[in-house]
Amino acid sequence: MIMKKFLLLIREDIARLQQMSEEEIGQDIAEMTSWVEELAQQDLFVAGEPLENESKLVGQVATDGPFVEAREGISGYLMIMATDLAHAAQLASQCPHVLQQKISIEVRQIMEIEN
Repeated sequence: MIMKKFLLLIREDIARLQQMSEEEIGQDIAEMTSWVEELAQQDLFVAGEPLENESKLVGQVATDGPFVEAREGISGYLMIMATDLAHAAQLASQCPHVLQQKISIEVRQIMEIEN
């Protein structure tokens, strides 16, 4: 079975993150770590990190089109292996924070470029 790489962009309400207590942050981290460990046990986890809240946009800003809500930001990413987009989305849907409606995850296949 041929596996492909997918990027999971974790989006959540940045204001909610900034208002969380240390205890809540610790619980969120423990829940995400458990889920990532499940992916790793299946040899599906490649890499991932949380991101700091502060960001800087560089380059031209689009003025038309669908936008992520301004209060939402990318708070982290995971790179996983999956057979196809549907499989990657199914894996992302098992994230405990998706199930608790704390976050949304954008699933994108990583383009393979031939040399």
